[in-house]
Amino acid sequence: MKLIFTLIYTIILLMSCGNSFSQEKDSVKTEETVKTEKTVETTLISGKVTGEKETILVGVNVVIEGTIDGATTDEKGFYEFETEKFGPVNLIVSYIDYTTKTVPLDIFRGQPVVLNVRLSKEEIRTDEILVTASSFTSGNNNAVTLTPLEIVRIPGADADIYRAITTFPGSNQVNEGSRITVRGGNPNEVLTIIDMASLYNPFIFDDDFNTSSYSTINPWGLKGINFTSGGFSAKYGNVLSAVLDLKSYDMPQGSGMFAWLGLANASLSGVYLSDDRKLGATFTAGKLFLEPYFAINGKHSEYNPIPQSNQLGGTISYNIGKTGNLKAYGNYSDDKVGIKNAGPTYDGYFEGSSNNYFANLKYTSAPSVTTLLGIGGSFSFNENNSAYGVLNTTVQQTYSKGRAELTIQASNKTDINTGVEYEYSGYNINGIVPQFQYNLALNAPSTDLDTSANTGRIGAYVEGQIRLTSDLFIIPGIRSDYQSLSEKVSFDPRFSFGFLLAKNQTVRGAVGIYHQYPGLSEYYSSDDNNLEPEEAIHYILGYEFNKEGNIVFRVEGYYKDYSNLVLRNVTDFFYGSEGKGFAKGVDMFFKTKISNKFTGWISYAYSDSKREQYDAAYIAPSNFDITNNLSVVGSYNLTDKIVLGMSYKLSTGRPYTPVTGSNFNSNMNVYVPVYGDVNSGRFPTYNRLDMNAQYIFSMFGKFAVGVLAVNNIFNQNNLYDYTYNTDYSTQVPIYTNNKRSLYLGLGLQL
Repeated sequence: MKLIFTLIYTIILLMSCGNSFSQEKDSVKTEETVKTEKTVETTLISGKVTGEKETILVGVNVVIEGTIDGATTDEKGFYEFETEKFGPVNLIVSYIDYTTKTVPLDIFRGQPVVLNVRLSKEEIRTDEILVTASSFTSGNNNAVTLTPLEIVRIPGADADIYRAITTFPGSNQVNEGSRITVRGGNPNEVLTIIDMASLYNPFIFDDDFNTSSYSTINPWGLKGINFTSGGFSAKYGNVLSAVLDLKSYDMPQGSGMFAWLGLANASLSGVYLSDDRKLGATFTAGKLFLEPYFAINGKHSEYNPIPQSNQLGGTISYNIGKTGNLKAYGNYSDDKVGIKNAGPTYDGYFEGSSNNYFANLKYTSAPSVTTLLGIGGSFSFNENNSAYGVLNTTVQQTYSKGRAELTIQASNKTDINTGVEYEYSGYNINGIVPQFQYNLALNAPSTDLDTSANTGRIGAYVEGQIRLTSDLFIIPGIRSDYQSLSEKVSFDPRFSFGFLLAKNQTVRGAVGIYHQYPGLSEYYSSDDNNLEPEEAIHYILGYEFNKEGNIVFRVEGYYKDYSNLVLRNVTDFFYGSEGKGFAKGVDMFFKTKISNKFTGWISYAYSDSKREQYDAAYIAPSNFDITNNLSVVGSYNLTDKIVLGMSYKLSTGRPYTPVTGSNFNSNMNVYVPVYGDVNSGRFPTYNRLDMNAQYIFSMFGKFAVGVLAVNNIFNQNNLYDYTYNTDYSTQVPIYTNNKRSLYLGLGLQL
């Protein structure tokens, strides 16, 4: 089954038309016609931003230093905004992979300013190199900021930010879903942050049998996308492997609506900006319906019900004073699916459903030109229902978080970042579970559960960003966390650096300690909640060659030393903290850009990940030990209106624990499986080729985009899992439902 949905190309929308919302009111301006009406209280600043060789730059941030007064450039490179500031100011112009430019201005009330700016990549400094590093480098903000345009154009990514990230080295998908693993770690070792809030359940169809999960995050609503696969900042706590830090727009750039209709989904989104630019709002609503999709592509499993989902979200923003912004964000999603599964003890439908709620309130302000303050609070609730044979459970998870961050520019060479956060976590499981995992028959021995647990965690950090010389940048930091349930304290010193080896060449490194407290369900299975926070020590060293963003080559080696992993005691079956392990490897990345016609990259990752964890009584390959992982991505602008894309993925199969025999249990009238060595088996090599085409045109005088996508072109049977017959004498492969499929869709600006 190919679920190309959840906003699938509601997002392409915004790919090329998001900025056109604001243009509909103001129309496109040329350099000669950028004129405005004079006002008494405000001054309008406008102009055009270009790159080298007069390249048009879309999405450039233009803002008055120390304020929130600013705008981003449209698809023609123009910007425009009003300000009440007057006198001498600094205009900050910044764009990914380009040197940030500071332009001094003298503003006189009522006298419009027209300022054209040209950005360059010729004088890159160490701190800027760090900020624009790739998704697999170390140091502060060590992430290529993956653009929304790139996300929606990657074939097979289905406009999903997590799937797009898996085209970079070090990261991989879990069962072709949106959940990802990073450098041999488990999926729960990846933390997603949006607007200072932790986002723990941004998925639909999560953990459902042979059903791919999908993210509910709209990438085009994001102004910052930073993925860090190791050596990350001290500001991030309670996470072992990777951080995806997302920042949404504080204020929409215009007003308008966009509708999408495809074979599998429909959606409607819109943005609003008041005339005084103080109030803004966004909304998106989407629905999944797979009947037309199955009619063309066929069904590869039996469903009852057919997968279905709904999503609704939006924001309200208000500018307070000169530098303050208050923004509220909310999102709701639900899903339901029934899929046929034949196991050794039960043949029937796995039924899954979930409901997700998320709300966040954030306030930002610049109390002075050298300080930035952020305060936020969030709440999320997830309910997941699962039923298969005797299993019938409802799991509820609740999270709430408060956070405050402060950045102080201590000098021209030093910034100090500090913050504090408190997070509440609640967990409840209610229902019926089998006493023995191997017996799921309707009459199997079972246990009624109604169990709850909760905890609080408080954390604080401080770090410095210090430019020692023009070529050397260091980031020392430390954080500490305390959890109320276990009463355990963790201390995490961290250090990273960047050194400009020569023009276009940089060396980076990082070392640090990282802790993550086990899940509440694991504390429930421990002796008196006596679990230590799991620990990973990161060692990272890398090299980068970056020629003006047009040719990029990166290579990075890493080693992660794990300790205090959750491990089951073979005597009393309680969880303890005696587990250990390691992950080591090399990530390589090459990206090239040829004018405005072609962009592509090749990524390769070698990894060796082994652990003694959970039921493993010895060091064995981890559950996500992917030895080799290769991705090739390309996008070509055939014409101004037609864009072609290709994505290919090849990787070593995941490990699994094979069944080597069985014993008959006459009391239950079932066969009990006998397992071989933990993760001693391997699924076959995974490979998949996806392609798409996008056609941009005008319909009824409005912007429109058509999409044609063909996924898994070679119809490769990629293995999902194995099941067995009644006595475990025959191994039966379960292939993913993601067969070769065709998707069509049409988007229209309203």
